[in-house]
Amino acid sequence: MALQYQIAAALCIVLHICGCTPPTALVTPAPTPAPTSAPSTSAVEINLANGLLINQSAGEVLVRGKVAIRQGFLEQLVCFKGTREHESLIVVNVAASHIHAALLAVGAHATHPGIWSRDKSTTNDLKLEPPAGDVLSVQVQYVMDGVTRRCDLGEWIEDARHQDQFKSIFVFAGSHFEADGRGGKRYTADVTGSIVGLVTFGDELVAYAQVIPDQAEIATPHWQANTARIPPEGSDVVLILKALTP
Repeated sequence: MALQYQIAAALCIVLHICGCTPPTALVTPAPTPAPTSAPSTSAVEINLANGLLINQSAGEVLVRGKVAIRQGFLEQLVCFKGTREHESLIVVNVAASHIHAALLAVGAHATHPGIWSRDKSTTNDLKLEPPAGDVLSVQVQYVMDGVTRRCDLGEWIEDARHQDQFKSIFVFAGSHFEADGRGGKRYTADVTGSIVGLVTFGDELVAYAQVIPDQAEIATPHWQANTARIPPEGSDVVLILKALTP
C-alpha cells in the first residue's frame, strides 16, 4: 500500500502543476549547435520543471536531455545526471519519480521491473522474471546534419556481433520504493538514476522487455551504441514516452 500512496501523491502533484502552469505552444528544434526543443505540432504542451513536459492530446511525456555517449557497450539507455552516463545513450536532469508521475497523468500503468536469480539446486539454475507494465513507445528527437529527426531509441543500438537486430520493446515497469535509512521510503530509480534500462538491474522506471542479467559472465555484453546514427556527445535531444496499451 505504501507504494500506491507514494505514486498517488506524485500523480496529485503533477496534476496540480498541470492545472496551475500556463500551457505553451510546441516549437520546432533549431539545427545544432542551437538547442533542440519539443516536437513541432499543433498540440499544446504543459511545461513542468527541469525539461519535463506533457503533451496531453498526444498522450506523450517529453523529457529534454543530452547525448551521453555515442560509442561503446550499453547497460543503460537513459539515466539521471551524475549516475550512469558512462553506459547510457542519454542523460537527463529530471528525477525518475517525476517522469513516473507524468506517465500516470497521461494514463499509463506501471507494474514491476524484471528480476533474475540463480538457483544452483536445479539443472537450469538461471531464473528470469520479465518486467511488466504498459508497453511504451520510446523515441528520441534530435538534430543531425541540420535535419530534425525522430526515431525509436532502438535505432541508436546495434549488435557488436552483427547477428541480431535490436527489438525496441519497453514496458512501464515503475521501479519500486525502498527504505531510506531514516524510517521513510525513497523511490529507488531516483537514487540509481535508472530511467530507461537495457540490462536488468531490477530498479528500472522503463525496462527493456527482455531480461538481460547485469553480470557479464552470465550475459556477455553485445549491445552497443550505433555511432553512425547518434549526434555528437552533448547534443540536445528530446526523449518521448507514450503508452501503446490502453
